[in-house]
Amino acid sequence: MAHDERFLLLRSRFRRLAAAIVASFMGWYLLYVLLSAFARGFMAQPLFGNVNVALVMGVLQFVSTFSLAWCYASYARKTLDPLSAELRAEADQAPHPPGHAAVRPEPEARARAEDAAAERSPRPADPFTAHERGASVERPRDTERGWPGVRPDPGWLQ
Repeated sequence: MAHDERFLLLRSRFRRLAAAIVASFMGWYLLYVLLSAFARGFMAQPLFGNVNVALVMGVLQFVSTFSLAWCYASYARKTLDPLSAELRAEADQAPHPPGHAAVRPEPEARARAEDAAAERSPRPADPFTAHERGASVERPRDTERGWPGVRPDPGWLQ
């Protein structure tokens, strides 16, 4: 998959987008900082009332941050996400060589693998109570499988 030209196109589009957004933000921020440090007279010029150039440019820093975030999300939704979804769907459908697990195993297969791993390695003792009593005590698990206090993957995170 890493050599697929669609994947390479996706990576290059993302890199160009990220570089353009970072350069835009850093350039605008650097301009603001340099003007504040070296052009104090310009930044102190009142525009109306007690509002000066520095205050307006400071507020525009927030506006530019949100607009760059919106531009990124919009471009990603229209250009990057469809290509990414196509590649992901193709990767999920691709056959895997024998002996290799799928990129994202099914929940049942993942549960079996976790159970097998838990059987191979014993759980460590609870460090907060075991040393007080001088013994290691196994606490009951909060969920069907997994560590205490950790909920299983709800599935929508995939």
